Amino acid sequence: MEVFMTGANGFVGLNTVAALKQAGHSVVAMIRPNANVAFLEPMGVRIVHGQLDDVDALTAAMRGADAVVHTAGNTSCNPRDLPALEAVNVHGTRNVVEAAFASGVKRLVYTSTTSTIGTLGEAGDPVRRADESTPLTGYRAKSPYAITKRRAEEIVLDAHRRGLHSVILNPAEVIGAYDYNMQWGRMVLAAFYDQVPFVPPGGGSFCCAAAVGRAHASALERGESGERYILAGHDATYRAFIDTMAQVLDKPVSLPKNSYRALYWKSLLQEKLSPLVPGKPPVETYRMKVFSHPYYFDSGKAERALGYASAPLADMLRDSARWYRDHGFIRA
Repeated sequence: MEVFMTGANGFVGLNTVAALKQAGHSVVAMIRPNANVAFLEPMGVRIVHGQLDDVDALTAAMRGADAVVHTAGNTSCNPRDLPALEAVNVHGTRNVVEAAFASGVKRLVYTSTTSTIGTLGEAGDPVRRADESTPLTGYRAKSPYAITKRRAEEIVLDAHRRGLHSVILNPAEVIGAYDYNMQWGRMVLAAFYDQVPFVPPGGGSFCCAAAVGRAHASALERGESGERYILAGHDATYRAFIDTMAQVLDKPVSLPKNSYRALYWKSLLQEKLSPLVPGKPPVETYRMKVFSHPYYFDSGKAERALGYASAPLADMLRDSARWYRDHGFIRA
């Protein structure tokens, strides 16, 4: 199968390319001009340059493809970034869908999210998991990222109703190789260099990056059109996450003794009153707020339908650390 991809040079994208190539598919990747393709080029894909705001370029690049995997997205949670989020997550997804119809592509797999900052609600109980039917409510539903990703999901579901075989995947907190943009990998590096900035009191569902990539390949053939599939795996508190990193790295990790609540309010002031309040928040304060609570998700549907299987948290972190060592991010 020839697969056209967006976001192929990103974290999830690179793992998906690896899985598609392993499954025997060929890949055509549309990449923004001047984007980092250092890790993509060795994979043997055909790279074309273009952007999501150009429907004609998307259509031309898709022509001849059997399927589209759309992983590109903007993950900011800052309300000031709403125009950029809408441009990529909403209008970009609409353009990908319209190009798929125009070029005659038959299948679409869309990478959404079910992470702590994502599009699905929580069960409201630390011992229960949310599933694909759990509605997103409360302050998380007001996040510009969640709003734009939900709108993108509706565009994909509308494409299903119009006759395009469309599947939505909702990864949780992805851990593994190719995380050069430092998503959860920044915590791996912080632990290695003993610079963990805080220990959130909440928890999340962590999923193996390689398994997420394989789920994309599987969804092309096994995913049911119009359906969403959560890709979760190992539930852990953030304290357990850090403790597991220390074990994997075989290094002691100093846990900061600062008050998480106080750090949150200081970070909020730094974000809202910059430059009056000096310093920069360690992460977006919206994320810090989310990290205060446990958000656990159930990937049983993907396991049954797609053959999805994640991995133990230690294995994911080991993959991440190994990749960082191999590429010079960690110098031991």
